[in-house]
Amino acid sequence: MQTSLDSLDLWGSGHRDCAVVPTDLTPDLAQFLRAVHAGHGPECTQYLAAAAYLDTLRGESAAHT
Repeated sequence: MQTSLDSLDLWGSGHRDCAVVPTDLTPDLAQFLRAVHAGHGPECTQYLAAAAYLDTLRGESAAHT
């Protein structure tokens, strides 16, 4: 699935602050946030939330196989 440039712009502007926990995660947004916020350190809640969300999806997927 491809994400439009408009979506990327919205995500980028709406999820800049590392201190704000994202509440609207989708798999595509979580991957975007994980890539954009990688390396920001252990205080970056954008990265932590995205990584946890994707780990949960992977765990659910593994449980169904």
